[in-house]
Amino acid sequence: MTLDLAIASDRGPVAFLGAGPRLRMERRPGSVTSLLNTAARGLSRPTLWVAPSDAEADREALGPAAQTAITRRLGYRYIPVPVDERPYREYYDDVGVRMLWLALHGLWPDVAGTDAPPPGADTFTRSYQLVNRSVAEQLVRQTTPRTPVLVQDYQLATTPGFVRTARPHQPIGLFLHTPFSAPEELARLPRRVSAAVLDGMLAANLIGFQSPRWAANFLACCESWGHRVRHGGPEDDVLGVVESKRPGATGAARTTAIRCYPVRADSALLAANARSPETRAWERELVLDPGVRHIVRVDRVDPSKNILRGLEAFELLLEHSPELRGRMVMTACLTPSRERVPEYRAHAERLRHLTEHLNHRFPGCLRVHLGHDVPRCVAALKSYDVLLVNPVRDGMNLVSQEGPQLNTRHGALVLSRGAGSSDLLGHQAELVHDPRDVHLTARALRSALALPPGERRRRAAGLRAAVAGGDPVRWLAQQLQDLERLVCPPQPGAPSP
Repeated sequence: MTLDLAIASDRGPVAFLGAGPRLRMERRPGSVTSLLNTAARGLSRPTLWVAPSDAEADREALGPAAQTAITRRLGYRYIPVPVDERPYREYYDDVGVRMLWLALHGLWPDVAGTDAPPPGADTFTRSYQLVNRSVAEQLVRQTTPRTPVLVQDYQLATTPGFVRTARPHQPIGLFLHTPFSAPEELARLPRRVSAAVLDGMLAANLIGFQSPRWAANFLACCESWGHRVRHGGPEDDVLGVVESKRPGATGAARTTAIRCYPVRADSALLAANARSPETRAWERELVLDPGVRHIVRVDRVDPSKNILRGLEAFELLLEHSPELRGRMVMTACLTPSRERVPEYRAHAERLRHLTEHLNHRFPGCLRVHLGHDVPRCVAALKSYDVLLVNPVRDGMNLVSQEGPQLNTRHGALVLSRGAGSSDLLGHQAELVHDPRDVHLTARALRSALALPPGERRRRAAGLRAAVAGGDPVRWLAQQLQDLERLVCPPQPGAPSP
């Protein structure tokens, strides 16, 4: 089968359990994998998806019989890239989370004080680069030089560079689902790491971001690290073009176009989840007494989501507004995340202590549900009076889009400027410009609760209109179309892209 598209991401669409004839597939949770799976199935073109994996069962999926079964079930090919356990953990936990994630989200002040020593540049070279090189080798092995390759997210930031070394003319796109650091934040990383990440990314022909703010940060970093940048003007269809200081294979200048492709929540999937019997059961479970206001948050347990400050703001609101005590409940649907990472374990422990403190001080004010339970999250989003989304920084934040589409109570949105979605939704939300300011967040919560009914309805309608019609297929197809327009297949001897 001739491939028309290859996708690479940190995680594949399915995990494998068992072995031999008992090998079976199980859908992976996660917004990125769900988004890409819907897009890959809907594009109606022969597609390959590759992703690194340290799971022993995934090696079983490389056999011919398993590959046939995978393609039949998914509608496209999926090939796991086997990685041994230690390098995979160093690639994902130490470099991916403890270096790159913290830098990209500006989280250094939020995780200070953990005892674990920080990873260094040697770990980056030994494991992160090993995994990225392995993914690139599989892409080269499975594609032709003209197959468009779309690489997803920061975990595979240097994969484009390894593909480009092997295939100077391959059409390569890279999309970052995360935000991007300002230069002073990226400079906290070892210079060898930050330079390699930027060089690897700039091997792509096209880089996409969720928000112009993250693209602007990336362009500023490129300038600070010595790459030549041309910023786009009003007449341009790009936010900027970067000329890498590292030339292409022929010695000619290599350029990368920078664009934005904001992700929209999958409206069709949301509607299906809202109708499920499991969701309706949770709606009955979460119902409150008449007259009790419902504040909801739905998050992974991650320092970037700023859950601790959100709860502290809720406590301030109860402290300074005694009339709300007993008349307001917060439901927090929280998914444990990255529990091997020391900074995340420390964060989860602080969260546990704070929730105990809050319920001791104001009994019954807070309901915390831990675990990955989509129907429960959907039910909570249908029933809020106020949705609190206050990340320190977030590439987009789909919860802020999902809530308005699901909600049945003309609920208000409290949204931090740190969310990429504030570009789209900020004018209809109670916007918190500094997500680290607990007092500002408490005031925004109070303002949202006090909105007159007519204003609540007007804002809720505006939020719904802004986020309606999210289509993962259209989102990925636009990137593919732009990449193919940028890169015409070169004739032999043509300069490197």
